[in-house]
Amino acid sequence: MTRLLIKKYVNESCWLWLACGLLIFVFSWARVWIVCQFDLEQFGPLLKQFKPFERFSPVPLEQFLTFAGSIAMTFQEPVMVLGVFFWSLSRGSDVISGELGRGTLEILLSRPISRTRLLATHACLSTLGLFLLCLLAWSGIAVGIHTNSIQESVRPTAELQLPWGPVSVPIPLAPAEQVRTPLADRVSPALYGAPSANLFGFGFVLLAFSSMCSCIDRYRWRTIGVVLAAYVVQLLLFLLSKATEAASIVGYASFLSLYQPDGMVQVVRNRPDGWSEILSAAAIPGWQYQLGPAGMNLALVSIGILCYLCGWWQLCRRDLPAPL
Repeated sequence: MTRLLIKKYVNESCWLWLACGLLIFVFSWARVWIVCQFDLEQFGPLLKQFKPFERFSPVPLEQFLTFAGSIAMTFQEPVMVLGVFFWSLSRGSDVISGELGRGTLEILLSRPISRTRLLATHACLSTLGLFLLCLLAWSGIAVGIHTNSIQESVRPTAELQLPWGPVSVPIPLAPAEQVRTPLADRVSPALYGAPSANLFGFGFVLLAFSSMCSCIDRYRWRTIGVVLAAYVVQLLLFLLSKATEAASIVGYASFLSLYQPDGMVQVVRNRPDGWSEILSAAAIPGWQYQLGPAGMNLALVSIGILCYLCGWWQLCRRDLPAPL
């Protein structure tokens, strides 16, 4: 019976996963290509004008002048977030309330299958699909790094023979030469392993919360409405925590405070123990950075597991209505 469930869920979600996966992969590669078309140092004067708004950014604005920092912003782009959000919401809201709305849940449960196995099968397959989407996001960035190059200004040098050996000295009056340098020589794809895991944690919370609401409610449209409303509230709390120091405590109530992929890149770049679970001193101000990348991702996964347990408990004790 488990094989039939797996086949059913794969048939229902394969085209959705392919669409989301293709969108995420192509966008990740295109985002790296776009970054390579600009001389980031020219944006320095522009960023100075936005210095008063730096508190809304998880990292110093100067990081956006580096290729590693600019590429890290890929994980904050609406296309990337919406791709993961749409997958998590659509699959999570379908587990119980979706089956009730289509009138197929009674047929499923009339066979030798428990409610626990029904939820567990759906959760495992949806989580696997989410993991593969995040892997595609990292793969798109990695392919973009290895297939693109950047233009750099290099000042000609002259070699002087000194008693202790030759020394290269730049020529002051010589015009700088424009050379193409492979992006892989300046940025390592390994930097984006932590942000990709953070994207998975973000999607897992949404998937688990959507599944919990689906286990509680009867109508899928209402489940989707509740999840969207809860996400908007979480987003408002996160923005409020960034507005003033007095409201910073509100950030503890928003799981979005733990979704900081661009900040993770700076932590991993600046600290050899950037992947550690606990950091003694964070490179970036903020309570969440005291956990380190691994701790932040573990916290997101723990929130998701808690939501799944609440949904399972409610599913096992509720009366499932007959289809209309």
